[in-house]
Amino acid sequence: MSSVPTISLLNNIIKSGVERSLSNLPLQGIVLGETIEATVLEKSAGNKYTVALKNSYIPATSNIPLNIGEKLVVKVNSLQPQIILNIINNKSQNGDAKINGNLLQWRANPEALLQVINKVAGFAKNLDKLDLPHAFSKSDVEKLVKLFDSIILSPRTKNNPLFLKDFISRVGLLLESSLKQSLSSYSHRGTEKTMEDNLKALLLKLSSSVNNILRENPQLDMEITAKLANITAFTDEALKTIEVSQVINSVFQDSENGIVLQVPVALADGFRLADIFITLDEKDEREKKKLSSCSVNVFLDLDILGRITVNANFREGGLNCIIKCEREEIMDLIKNNINELKTSLAQTGYRIGYIDCVQEDGLMDEREEFLARQSFFADQLVNYFA
Repeated sequence: MSSVPTISLLNNIIKSGVERSLSNLPLQGIVLGETIEATVLEKSAGNKYTVALKNSYIPATSNIPLNIGEKLVVKVNSLQPQIILNIINNKSQNGDAKINGNLLQWRANPEALLQVINKVAGFAKNLDKLDLPHAFSKSDVEKLVKLFDSIILSPRTKNNPLFLKDFISRVGLLLESSLKQSLSSYSHRGTEKTMEDNLKALLLKLSSSVNNILRENPQLDMEITAKLANITAFTDEALKTIEVSQVINSVFQDSENGIVLQVPVALADGFRLADIFITLDEKDEREKKKLSSCSVNVFLDLDILGRITVNANFREGGLNCIIKCEREEIMDLIKNNINELKTSLAQTGYRIGYIDCVQEDGLMDEREEFLARQSFFADQLVNYFA
């Protein structure tokens, strides 16, 4: 994969700054390094504009001329002492730049999916109180809420032996490597091949329905307009999170023959994310990847239990696994339950080799060290900042 030319990137940064004072900041959840969409609504004196960004109308200044109605893709380059948004030229932006942008957003906000999951309850409440057009039925609303519930590892889903497989299809992740080749023209509002029953397809359908209501009914009641705007903000955030995951999986497949999953886990104190990296080791005679022979690395932070990492190897029906934790009492707790774990795994058909738990300091850095060893992750970031 070719790197992004540094000089042209720096020229864009110099020439395309849009600045916004931090006073009375209406933005919520803005993340350094993320790429977002903006629309120029009006121009006042000089270089002053009003820009629609994250469902807020923001006064801004620009050091390049902007046109009313112009849609911009901007990257958050600074938060202090001012918010500085770098305008990205869509016409000249190539697929590598978009891939880099998504990689950077994933690194800058690795818990984006968790933030989406934490907003689902409020999102569902807003949906329940609105009469949406026939294009998005009550059945669609119920299906969408159930899909969010089905991608969370919880007492309701933990007994599903195909949970990870279902997770991939229900989120709407597109794992084929051709994804990155279409990034130069990709838009999360565009039309693409998706199954009907997945989060991405339904979120796209909902986004289209809500935008049609707002466009066709400019004089709506303020309370209804606010609810519709909140729904739009949520769908945009969720769709962007899925897009980032798609891109990560596309490049991880190409470079490491692997899959990256971030699975929400329901705990007593709320939701946490399990970061799962699956590296497929072999291919069959048709060059298809085989899940029967793979390495799995799992990174969790379970609050009471602390940080946990799992390194497992699956080889033709056999399983070997090392569990690492940071505290000795947690190691003893896990060791006391390992036989039960072995029994449960054996019942799924695996041939158990060894499973053990060890205490190890410094697990906070293990995920970053793991990522640094992955060629796609290190190369892309070095190329971007060179």
